[in-house]
Amino acid sequence: MRLVTATALLVAAVPAQGQDPAFDPACANVRVALPADLVGWAEQVPVAAGTEPGGGATIRPGQAVRASLHPARHLKLSPAPKTVGPNGGTLTLVIAAPGTYRLALGEPTWIDLIRDGKLVQSSAHSNGPKCTGIRKMIDFVLPAGNYTVQLSGSQAESVTLLAVKVA
Repeated sequence: MRLVTATALLVAAVPAQGQDPAFDPACANVRVALPADLVGWAEQVPVAAGTEPGGGATIRPGQAVRASLHPARHLKLSPAPKTVGPNGGTLTLVIAAPGTYRLALGEPTWIDLIRDGKLVQSSAHSNGPKCTGIRKMIDFVLPAGNYTVQLSGSQAESVTLLAVKVA
C-alpha cells in the first residue's frame, strides 16, 4: 500500500512540473545566449524592496535586480493585489522616455505596475525564453514618469526582475 501511495504521489508531481514554464529538466546543464534586449539579466544587482508604494530601491530599465522581499504581514500594498502570499514588496521604476517596456521575472510572483495610485494595464504577457531563468514577461505601454512595481504572492524571499524598453 505504501508503494502505491508513494508512486501515486510521484506520478502526480510530474505533470505539475511539466506545466511550469520555468521548469524544464533539459535546462539543468544548458546555458543559452540571452536575447539582445535581455542581456542585463546576466548581471543582477542586489536591492531591497520596500513595504509600501513609493518604497524600496529605485530601478531603471536595462539593469536586472535581485530584490529581497518582506513577509506579507509587513506590507501595506495599495491598490490591494489579486494574489497575497508569503512575501512581497515594492520598487520604484523610473521611465525616462515613453515607449513599450517589458518586465521580466524569474520567480512565480504576482506583479502590478502602479502610477498615481492606479493600476497600469499590461499590453502583453509571455513566458521567458527557454533555459534563461526568466519565468514570465509582461509588457506595458508607458509615458515617462515614476511607477511603483508591486510584487506579491511570492514563495521566495527574493525575486529577480529586469525592465527593458522594447519599442
